[in-house]
Amino acid sequence: MRKMLNWVMAATLVCGATVFTACTSDNDDNPAIDGLAEKVMGKWIHTDTDGEAVTTDMKSVYTFTKNGSALKGFYSMSMTESGVWAYNQETDVTISGNAITMTSRLADGQSSVVELTDVTVSGDDLRFTAKTTLTKDGQVTVTYGPRQEHFTKTEADYTKTVIGLWDIYFTSDDPEHESLEPYREEYRADGTCSFYDLIDGQWVEEETTYSEYFADGPLFCFRWQKRDAGIDRRENWEIVSYEDGKMVSKALHRRADGTTYTITAYLTKVKN
Repeated sequence: MRKMLNWVMAATLVCGATVFTACTSDNDDNPAIDGLAEKVMGKWIHTDTDGEAVTTDMKSVYTFTKNGSALKGFYSMSMTESGVWAYNQETDVTISGNAITMTSRLADGQSSVVELTDVTVSGDDLRFTAKTTLTKDGQVTVTYGPRQEHFTKTEADYTKTVIGLWDIYFTSDDPEHESLEPYREEYRADGTCSFYDLIDGQWVEEETTYSEYFADGPLFCFRWQKRDAGIDRRENWEIVSYEDGKMVSKALHRRADGTTYTITAYLTKVKN
């Protein structure tokens, strides 16, 4: 699970750093709050962009709740190239008809303004056209879009499920990424994690300067840095099932030539 992923295009911020908080607590004069806000309530995970399936390392999760009459929004995402690591980060939103403008404050003086137009919600599908402007310390650094984004509502919640010590092995439709070697990972309630290698019959914890994770809906992300390595390493997975102490997660990756492959992780809980 710790194999380095092939991170691509910081353009993911077109969808990743874009969740909502209503800018007003009084919606009497804004019928969009009563209409669109009600429809986007719940948790959503990124599915595709411009009709193409999104690789797991480019996915994000939106969560929409209400605080009185005000819509509250949060996002979770992990992006190596942009340096964004966000778990349940609150953002700001304005709604006008079927258009939404969102402002998110990111790490290291970065922010994004995302303009969503033609927003539609049909059952479990959320779709919109998005244009993103990224800034750093008040200066525009890059713009992306317009892009057609698709999110799907999810009821999954693995926040507590992932806590514990797990034995893991991997399969893949790309033999290069398949491994049946024994491996262990531990995820704690405080958001920290540890990785273990089997050496001479003993489980030995890897030395890291930091290691942390989050699980938001089915999105399961973690990052770590090996001691003296100086490299931030990350992985994103999507949990697809859990039953009787056994969990399955998948990661979709795209090669440089545009073809894709999937890695599947099979986890068995050793202890809670």
